[in-house]
Amino acid sequence: MKWRLINLSCFFLVLLAGSEAGVAHTRSATPPARIEPWMVGYWKVSYNEDPLPPDTFGIEADGTYIMQGIDCRMNVRGTAHVFDGEIYTRLILPGKGPIGFILKPDGQGSLTFTSTRTQRNATYSKLAGNPCSGGPTEHRQ
Repeated sequence: MKWRLINLSCFFLVLLAGSEAGVAHTRSATPPARIEPWMVGYWKVSYNEDPLPPDTFGIEADGTYIMQGIDCRMNVRGTAHVFDGEIYTRLILPGKGPIGFILKPDGQGSLTFTSTRTQRNATYSKLAGNPCSGGPTEHRQ
């Protein structure tokens, strides 16, 4: 009886390990989706549960992500790709290191970001053009 329990336990461990390897293999074999045309452009915070000034960013058709920050004080480029309908971004902040975050489409033309630090949401609305093409702007409320 003891031998059967050991064999049964080993069988389940092998089965579990095999299924996890299969899942990992399936996930890595799925390439990220391309940036959709409606995602391309410049975005600005239109609503923020955190009391911060609005920041802006851009997404280009080739998957380039451009962090412009508050009042156009930054121009840091990274990458963006779509997975399961969400936009995953990654960039390296000078003097800080790599950061990444997820933007979730709300189905109405806006993107939602949830801060991992505060657990609060910010909504980004698409702009007609690049708000930072003329350099830094003054903060207006």
